[in-house]
Amino acid sequence: MKQKWYRMVVIFTTFCLIISGCTGGKVDPTVTVLPPTGLSPTAKTVPIIANTAVVVPTVAPTKTAVISPTALPLPEITLKEGNSYFSVDGKPSFLYSRNLAGNTISQYSQLLDLTSTGGSKLARIQLDSFGMGYSNSGKVDEAWAKNWEVVFKKAESNGIYVMPTFSAWYDWNDGEGYSTWKSNPLNEVNGGPARKSRELFVADSPTQKLWLNWMKTLIERWQGQKNIIAWEIFSEVNMSPGSTQSEAVDFVTSAASIIRVADPSHRPITASLADFGNWSGFYRSDAIDFINIHPYPVPGNLDTTIISDVHSMLDKYHKPVLIGESGLSFLTPDSKPPTLTTAPRADIGIRHAIWAAVVSGAMNGRALWWEDGVAIYFPALNLPFIKKYTEAELPASKFVSDVDFTGFQALTSSTSSSVRGAVVGNEKLVVGWFRDAKCEPPDWKLQPVISKQTVTISVPGTGANWRVNFYDTKTGTDIISSAVVTRNGEKIMITLPDFSDDIAFKVIILN
Repeated sequence: MKQKWYRMVVIFTTFCLIISGCTGGKVDPTVTVLPPTGLSPTAKTVPIIANTAVVVPTVAPTKTAVISPTALPLPEITLKEGNSYFSVDGKPSFLYSRNLAGNTISQYSQLLDLTSTGGSKLARIQLDSFGMGYSNSGKVDEAWAKNWEVVFKKAESNGIYVMPTFSAWYDWNDGEGYSTWKSNPLNEVNGGPARKSRELFVADSPTQKLWLNWMKTLIERWQGQKNIIAWEIFSEVNMSPGSTQSEAVDFVTSAASIIRVADPSHRPITASLADFGNWSGFYRSDAIDFINIHPYPVPGNLDTTIISDVHSMLDKYHKPVLIGESGLSFLTPDSKPPTLTTAPRADIGIRHAIWAAVVSGAMNGRALWWEDGVAIYFPALNLPFIKKYTEAELPASKFVSDVDFTGFQALTSSTSSSVRGAVVGNEKLVVGWFRDAKCEPPDWKLQPVISKQTVTISVPGTGANWRVNFYDTKTGTDIISSAVVTRNGEKIMITLPDFSDDIAFKVIILN
């Protein structure tokens, strides 16, 4: 497990470098340029202005506010009590999601278009990327709110649902590491009530009251926006200096009780932790409707980490698990030496993680941090890097498009030594994905062929005979071959056909 001090490392870049591609090194007075938000879970890039301590927390991007998309009818997406997946028009379904970022509406518009093209249906959006959205008296910044409403409508017109995240740890970090605390309007130096950032988590403090009332006002204002799928109260609360588990639980409980009154649609509620420490009581809170994990494994083995982390969370909390954000490395993608994020064969690791999510038991997949949107803050990467991954989830998305995930659960499986993966399913259908076990970071080397490998699965129910269809993971739709297998006790054993890299399958009950 990574140490907390390590996770608070900050890698600095200059403000002018971040904005030079758009402004020629000059600050556009109509647009507040903020640092990469949420840069979770550890080393973050902090754009800075020499001799400037405060970033104005509002924007008025008049150049981009002309976007007025027409909303299209959307299917109803809900999270029904007792289900592990969101339901799309009543059918439990697996969704792909992305983390979008930007300082302007036009940047979000570009990323939403890429999201739609790729097959993802959910965008997690950190609201503080346009500024924090409130004054030092806790009033909603009207221009800020209207800008987000343009983004929400653009997402709706693209068939994309959104999960707004109201705040994050760095907005309330008066300690070491990446911080926007100096520009927080509720900071005492800006005329607010908070001498210390931790006052947000002190019950009934003036700071907490103002913040919760601000959130309540937004919930009431936005509850009629049909493509809001859920509310995320706070991102990585355990990264906020001085916060304790008990205070954090009380804080999200207070926030959730307000949301449930203010939102007549009773959308599900979540809050997230960074992946360190042991706040096991946090996710047990009744305020949290689904778990929100952020895997960034140091070795870069994102696929197997997703599988193990989701299994662990399901076993421990018995709640649905959402991958809130993820990546091959938590370090900024311009780090020296280079991280796995920009490694020559990183796309293999990303693709494996996308498929691994399908069979992990999580309710969603992808949810990448740098690759989905935050790379837009890095001039050396920007949109070309993001576009490289535009359709990375498309084959897996097609593979699950006809799957009814009703009653799906993570199933126990064992394999021969040359493959790794997982399976999920119910008593009628099992979905599996396995890959070359030697294809590991940092090089992700592939063997020419994987041959004569087996997977043994413990399947629920009593079905005796099953048909296995093996799929090409490059398309998600092409069936390579098929076989019929028979139950032996509680298990079925599947012999995989020869393959290279990875293979997926669906096991369908015959009788």
